[in-house]
Amino acid sequence: MVYQRCARCVMDNASDPTIEFDERGYCNYCNNAVAYRNKKYFPDGIDRLRAIVEQIKVDSKENEFDCTIGISGGLDSSYVLYLGAKMGLRMLAVHIDDGLDTGVAKRNIAGLCDAAHAEIQYIHPDKEQYADLLLSFFKAGLSGVALPQDNILIRALRECTNEYGIKYLLSGSNFALEAILEHSAGVSAKDKRHIKAIHNQFGSKPIDKLNLESIVGFYMSRLFSPVKTILPLNYIDYNKDRAFQELADFCGFEYYGGKHHENVLTRFMQGYYLPVKFGMDKRKSHLSSLVISGQLSREDALAELEKPTYESPELQNADMNLLAEYFGMTRQEFDRILEVPAKQHSDYRMSVLEKIEPCTRMFKIRKG
Repeated sequence: MVYQRCARCVMDNASDPTIEFDERGYCNYCNNAVAYRNKKYFPDGIDRLRAIVEQIKVDSKENEFDCTIGISGGLDSSYVLYLGAKMGLRMLAVHIDDGLDTGVAKRNIAGLCDAAHAEIQYIHPDKEQYADLLLSFFKAGLSGVALPQDNILIRALRECTNEYGIKYLLSGSNFALEAILEHSAGVSAKDKRHIKAIHNQFGSKPIDKLNLESIVGFYMSRLFSPVKTILPLNYIDYNKDRAFQELADFCGFEYYGGKHHENVLTRFMQGYYLPVKFGMDKRKSHLSSLVISGQLSREDALAELEKPTYESPELQNADMNLLAEYFGMTRQEFDRILEVPAKQHSDYRMSVLEKIEPCTRMFKIRKG
């Protein structure tokens, strides 16, 4: 295959067999983003957002909380919490504390929730079982090693909204910084069957203490206990640099080094594991999104890609040592696991419902 990079954004075909290019050299990712931009992103929609927030308050006046927000310690979910505080929402924040948060992320989460007067529930997965599940994905040679982390958060959000009778979920998903996301892995974070299939083959401990989400369970819950998902960042002029500055002014929020670098697992995944094992540089998606939303020039995006994926070799080495210790093995043992041949998620059993869009159409999940 001849190497090709998009002439408008910085996506390429180095690791993504699903990418396509038109006669202008533009890729399907940015073509789709441009086509749907005016339908998904309303940078002058603050009045619409205020109206949505007022409706949330009316619908939730008998409840203890107006909404639930899953927070990672990253920019997007943190800024949603900040917006909610500015608009007077009573928020329940949910965070998966898997023992791999960076020190900066811990400080950011605590400081933000305190400043926003938001109650936070920390979900602590069973350390031994969770570590064994994560390790099974490394042993399987798969790219989606953070899939269990995402799955447990989705289940925790569902249970918290149900427990408190909350009708609204505020999400940090957004067009401005996430218009383009490489989707070549092709697996849903809700696919419990897939997760268990990986663990059954490569795990060594039970995972009965882990609260995992299934596609059927998720959508059946939404069918009988409707929760409306709102994407607040799509109703404002969401600018990355400005958002960091506003958070810093609000609660002393600290920069943590890059998208998804608030957690050691995801930092290692994006800084070393995906580029080395799969030739996949997630920065291409992140930077391309900024190009399409007008926050970065293509030339500056290309210059960013010339920089190392890790902040420093010392940090990379420290993260690898920490993960080896987390998994209860020596660094040499962990290095050997990283050398297993790369596989695709489709090489392992998946749910027949792993395609999300048919499910959302079937159950008519509402999104704001």
